[in-house]
Formats: sequence, structure tokens, C-alpha cells
Amino acid sequence: MKRIFFALFFLLITGATIFAQDMNLDQCIRYALENNLAYANKSIEAGIAGEQYRQSKRDFLPSLNAGSSANKRYGRSIDPTTNTFVNQDFFSMNFYLDSQLDLFQGFSRLNTVKFQKLKYLISRENIKQQEMEIAFAVMNKYYDVLYFSNLQNIVQEQVELTTLNLQKTEKLIEVGLKAESDLLEMKAQEATELHNLVLAQNQHDLALLELRNLMNYPLDKELRINTEEIPVSTDTLFSPSVIYVEALKHMPGVQRANLDVEASQKQLDIARGELSPRLSLGASIYTNYADSRKEHLNPNDPDNNAMRIIPFQDQWSQNMAQSIFLSLQIPIFNKWNGLSRVKQARLERLMAVNRQQEEQQSLYRLINEDVQQLKSLQNERNLLRAKKDALQEAYTISEKKLEQGLISVIEFYTAKNQFAQAEADWIRTLLQLKVKEQTIRLYMGEKIY
Repeated sequence: MKRIFFALFFLLITGATIFAQDMNLDQCIRYALENNLAYANKSIEAGIAGEQYRQSKRDFLPSLNAGSSANKRYGRSIDPTTNTFVNQDFFSMNFYLDSQLDLFQGFSRLNTVKFQKLKYLISRENIKQQEMEIAFAVMNKYYDVLYFSNLQNIVQEQVELTTLNLQKTEKLIEVGLKAESDLLEMKAQEATELHNLVLAQNQHDLALLELRNLMNYPLDKELRINTEEIPVSTDTLFSPSVIYVEALKHMPGVQRANLDVEASQKQLDIARGELSPRLSLGASIYTNYADSRKEHLNPNDPDNNAMRIIPFQDQWSQNMAQSIFLSLQIPIFNKWNGLSRVKQARLERLMAVNRQQEEQQSLYRLINEDVQQLKSLQNERNLLRAKKDALQEAYTISEKKLEQGLISVIEFYTAKNQFAQAEADWIRTLLQLKVKEQTIRLYMGEKIY
């Protein structure tokens, strides 16, 4: 019993440890991809497109159909077994088996197979595009949470320092070394920083909620992300032209546009093929049965006119018929529907070519903008690093001067607030720089998770 108790206790402790584990960026993106419904629908659409592609190949097989019908006729009608008119009620049945194979149809089926394959490949690119969009959205929200979490820590440190200075000032006022006005200034500053702390907490909670929504994370579970380290960026130099050449090889939007052009060409070929003659080969087997077909019971006795219905198995073999045919259909006039479809397909192809060029131009423009923004952020990071170090030194000196009574409380808090703002700007720039770096590396074919 004790062993069972300790085993259960160990499992509970282990489960709680796993449950409380912080999630990094990779884990958040993978969780979002596993639970995002829009991404799941894209996978289902790809499955449908794959099945349509496989079925287009099966359409090359001949068709095979079997059927049967039963009829009860009254009055004057045609006997199906003799093809003559009879004036009596009778019951009949027929059975058939036929097969047909299209030999030629302007290569429409072959082009349909190629078109369905292109549609399937486009659906795969749609999955990649959706995956990329989800990864980007999660990455941005993840870094928002990371930024507001660090901003919250910065403001919290400011509140703690202000509280500590407030306590020191109260003691100095008691011994007559500080004026009451300094205490009022510090209390006002403490109230301002507490308000900033509440704002930072609200922004952090909102960013975390948006991240949970993107990940489709359960509402009854706690989501915690790893906020201990700020991602470090590099000073890698990127050439827009080199990035563009690499991006053309794998970016889903460009690949999808390229496949769309090919698919529109196949649609045009299919429409043209519908104007061609259609040659088909077919074969069928047919038999029937009717209770109106009778025979003499004793054919060797001319005086005996007794009749009987020919048995089913005998009629099955006697009425059996086979046929084979070769059919040629030549479209002559169909209200110009065929020509209209060709014209529409040609215009759709022109639209696809325009979309292809537009996608390439958009990609080139985005790459140049991202590279330029990356360079600007690198310069801003270097400037903010120097600014943060200088303001940190200035704040340290101001703190010593305040203790010696050489500066006012307002001057001290000015230096303190400037340092806090520089630290927040520093973190914001580092996170923005990391986003741009990962964006460019994605253009180069690297995964961000």
C-alpha cells in the first residue's frame, strides 16, 4: 500500500513539474500548428486535392456497369423476347452488362490528370503558407509577451527602488536632514510608477491572451513562457538580391503562383480538347426473360396443344446477345460553349501570369524593406547600447549625489526615468531585430522553429 501511495505521489509531482514547465518559442509554434483549426482545414483540403488527383488517373480505366429491370405489362404491348405485339398480360425481366473505354478525347483526360496534380501541389503550398503565417503570428505575439514581461520587471524594479528611497528619506526627515517636500515628490513618483506597473501588467496579460488564442490553448490551463533570456542578434550582412534569388526557390506564395500559371495552362488545354472528336470503344452482353414466351409441352404430338412457359435458364441462354461498338462523336455546334470556355481559360491564364509577376514583385519589395529595416535596427541597437550604458552611469552618479544632497529629488528621478526608458527601448529593439533576422532567414530557406 505504501508503494502505491509513493508511486502516485511521484506521478503527481512529476505531472505538476511538467505542467509548470515554461514554453519557449519553438514549443509555442509547434503547439499552435498542432491545434490550429485553420491549419487543420488546409491539411484536409490537401487530402481532398490528393484524392481528386488519384481519381483523375483512375478515369483512364474502362467503365463497367451491370443492371436489371422487371416489368409487368397489361394489354397490348411488345414481347421483348420475340419483338412482336401481343395482347395479353405478362411478366418480363432483362439483364445487361456493358463496358466502355474512351480512346481519344483531345487529350482532355491526360491534361486533367496534370491539372489535378498541380491543384494538389498548390494545396501543399497552401499548407506551407498557412504554417508560415501561424509561425509569424505566434512569434510576434510571443515576443510581445516577452517584451511586456521584461517591461513589467523594469517597472517593478523602479517601484522597489522608489520604495527603498522613500524609506531612507523618511528616516532622514526624522533626523532633520531632508525636507518634507522631498518626501511628497517621492510619494508622487511612487504613485506614478505603481500606475505604470499596472499598465505593464495589463499589456502583458493582453499579449498573453492573444498568444493563447493563436495557439488555441485551453482556457483552464496556465500558459507560461520562458522570459529569462532576451534573444541575442547577430551582425550578419544580407544582400537583397541574393535573398531574393533564394526566396524564389521555396517561398510558398511564389511557388503557388508558379503552379497556378501551369494549372491555368492545363485548363486551357482541357477546354481546347473539348472541341476535338471523341472516339470510344464499347461492348455489352444482354439477355431477358418473359412468361409470355411459351413452347409446346409435347412437340411430337400434333394433337396435344398443351403449352408451357419456357424455363428461366433456357431463356437466359436462348436470348443472350453480345455486341461490340466503336463510337465517334464530332462536336459541330454547341451554342459556342466550347469556344467560350477556351476564351475564358485563356483570360484566366493571363490573370495567373499577372498574379505571378505581382507575387514576385511583392516579394522583392518586402525583402528590400526588411533588409533596410534590419540595418536600421542594428544601428539603433548600437546607439541604444551606448545610450543605456551612459544613462546607467548617470543614474548611479545621481543616486550618490542625492544621498549627499547635491541634487534635488526631481533631478534624481529624471535620471532614473531616463535610464528605465532606455532599458525598455533597448529590449524592444533587440526583440524587433530578432524578428527581422528570423524573417530574412526564412526567406533564405531556414525554418524559424
